[in-house]
Amino acid sequence: MTKEQFLSGKQFYIGRKSYKGAETYNYNAKDNYLSKQIRSSIDERVVLEDYVCNVTKIGRVGFLAVTFVMKKKVVIKYKFTDLVEFED
Repeated sequence: MTKEQFLSGKQFYIGRKSYKGAETYNYNAKDNYLSKQIRSSIDERVVLEDYVCNVTKIGRVGFLAVTFVMKKKVVIKYKFTDLVEFED
């Protein structure tokens, strides 16, 4: 996936798709966060969508995101090359 695809809100997998109905993610540029889509294993339609983490920095080759789990700060870092675009 490219930086432009990420910024435009394209849905993606992290790594490769591991099973039918695997969760996908996308970037919400307006509110600056990542959301996760839970998909049906039958027809891969979106069943549930939820917030995952805030994106704090978008660089040339990747992004940095932050969330909190049980009052502990969790920082994640991904390269755009690690993201695989979701194909309908």
